[in-house]
Amino acid sequence: MSQTSELPVGAKSRDYWWTVFAVDPIALPLTRALARSRSLSPDAVTAISVALGLPTGFAFATGTRAGLVVGALLFYVSFLLDCVDGKLARALGTSSPRGMVLDELGDGARRASASAGLAVYLWRVEGGAQFWFAVAYGFMAFYFALISGETRTEPATSTGSKWTAALARRRLLPTPGTPDVAAIVFVIGPLTTLVVPALIVGDTLFFVAILLTVYRLLRR
Repeated sequence: MSQTSELPVGAKSRDYWWTVFAVDPIALPLTRALARSRSLSPDAVTAISVALGLPTGFAFATGTRAGLVVGALLFYVSFLLDCVDGKLARALGTSSPRGMVLDELGDGARRASASAGLAVYLWRVEGGAQFWFAVAYGFMAFYFALISGETRTEPATSTGSKWTAALARRRLLPTPGTPDVAAIVFVIGPLTTLVVPALIVGDTLFFVAILLTVYRLLRR
């Protein structure tokens, strides 16, 4: 039996670590249920994801511990549904360019809202120049998305090492991606109140990713 035939309904053959470990345990059963009932279309799931993701920044911007927790949970649930819409479309065979565009727009809106919200949180609570960590994260995440279009598939196809093969058997990509970094910054950081350390990690990872992407582009 091939690896593809053994995949759960709607799952990708390889995915990001945060998705596989922290999201799929809920997203995959939910996808199966929605595929059986056909109660919601993939686009409807996308709309719900956006509706939950946009308020993330407003929750962070309250400057309270409760706001951080609510914002982190909203971001998580929104991302979970963002994964479900794609899985559901694959399961139903209804994937379309329009759906992909809607998905990307919703994903970008959620991250932009969360970045702005954390910047306001740091400005209100931490004071000083701490909010620039959130501003820098937002700009670097946007710039990376802009320049990585031609190279983003490389982690899934490059190097045939035993490490890569072992990870592939567990549906894991060999390198972290934007969803993994976003989880550190917008979920783990706020839930633990380690907002600034999480942003520093996120900024560092994106800075390195941008350098590597520019290097790959210049070598072509």
